[in-house]
Amino acid sequence: MGSQFSGKVLILSRNYPNNVTPILGLWVEGLVRHLSKICDLRVIAPSPYCPPFVGVGGFSKFRQVKRRESTNGVEVFHPKFLTGPGNSAYNFEACTYYWSIRRHVDRLRREFPFNLVHANFGYPDGVVAARLARRYNVPFLITEHASWLPWMNDYPKARRQAVSAASQCAFHIAVSRYARDTVAHFTGDTEKLRVIPNGVDVSVFTCPQNGSERKLTQILYVGLMRHVKGIDLLLKAMRKLVNQNPALKLVLVGGGIYRDYFKQETELRRLAQELGLENNVEFVGIKSPQEVAAYMRESAVLVLPSRNETFGAVLIEALACGTPVVATRCGGPEDIVIKEVGRLIPKEDVTALAQAIAAVIAERQKYETEQLRDYVLKNFSWEQIAHQTVALYREAINKIGGSH
Repeated sequence: MGSQFSGKVLILSRNYPNNVTPILGLWVEGLVRHLSKICDLRVIAPSPYCPPFVGVGGFSKFRQVKRRESTNGVEVFHPKFLTGPGNSAYNFEACTYYWSIRRHVDRLRREFPFNLVHANFGYPDGVVAARLARRYNVPFLITEHASWLPWMNDYPKARRQAVSAASQCAFHIAVSRYARDTVAHFTGDTEKLRVIPNGVDVSVFTCPQNGSERKLTQILYVGLMRHVKGIDLLLKAMRKLVNQNPALKLVLVGGGIYRDYFKQETELRRLAQELGLENNVEFVGIKSPQEVAAYMRESAVLVLPSRNETFGAVLIEALACGTPVVATRCGGPEDIVIKEVGRLIPKEDVTALAQAIAAVIAERQKYETEQLRDYVLKNFSWEQIAHQTVALYREAINKIGGSH
């Protein structure tokens, strides 16, 4: 798989778990954890600065974020940066982000002379990485986890900054072909654009032990409570399914980390009541990865009914647990779901969604647990993803005359 990487890497990611938002950016933390086994790195994950004013609502929780912590043996720094409520200051976030961390990075580099910067998300992290790379004369990479459409059209100032940073990076990694295509729409289809998917922690997401029985009437959703996730469609599909089989139950794992998400969850709970599904739907809230894995191991099928999805990490997590999946053709899932592991259906189609769930449950015996897991081990283990990433680290440094 490759050898140790002798370079030193600075990771930038605004989306990263901390003591206040432990589920934020778990996919970045997963990569970092496995990269740390083969290279020396530090993480800077800034959190919003909350002024000491009265009446700032839930935003005040960010005051409690620890400035520095060690997570799985990796040093993570959480400097504060100035931002506004919602997206009010979005066009300027890269600027405030950079000036908030610059002195900290100066100090860090004296004790940790990094020779490569890896940003997660093109904006604002990639823009900040470009400035740091120029300041310290080192190469940088960007991993894009989000679709550049439609938001790039909504924020032209941010778009110009992100496209400029993309033109300067050594490599621009996208987590799916869909994400790559949305970047290429703005940057052109260049050789530096690569696809490296997200991975799964196969030590957490494991198959059921001998003797553990699945609940063949349990349908599972895992994710944020947001409109884009299509949970309203899933609830309507459940109404059709329960009409045919009243024993079916939908478990919704997840919640919100922002005020708007809580509002959307309240609306979904109201919809479940309006559909008469009180006895067939359970909202269980945010759970740890270990608890999520337990739900996956006991469920008949995992459903991701999204309207747009750059990747779809819960799909590979469920498959690593030997659980088949149903997902919509909405971007990322097309890179994951093949007929041997589940079903892909058109998005926004409640009838097709209900039919696909019913079909997977009816044919549950044909989805062999170990075969589903083997598919993930061959294509999506974090160990593989980390080595693919480090291969680009070496290439990036070699481009400027290094030798690592």
